[in-house]
Amino acid sequence: MANENQYEPPLERVEFDINDINSEVAHSAVREAVKDLNGVRDVQFVGGGAVVIYNPIGITKEEICTAIRRSGYRATEITSSPPK
Repeated sequence: MANENQYEPPLERVEFDINDINSEVAHSAVREAVKDLNGVRDVQFVGGGAVVIYNPIGITKEEICTAIRRSGYRATEITSSPPK
């Protein structure tokens, strides 16, 4: 049985600082804004921000940041990591 993910490119991780993110309402708004974007695999909330795991072939960090901003929150990229 072939591994279905063997052709998927390595994922990347980017962390955003997001204003006023410390509520369930904010988490829901940001999660809804990015979860269906092409390439986004996971969103985790940490401290005053979010970590997004994504496929860099499907979407850029800037596009993710723009989607968060459109949900009504100010997002600033803190760190990004190359694939592991």
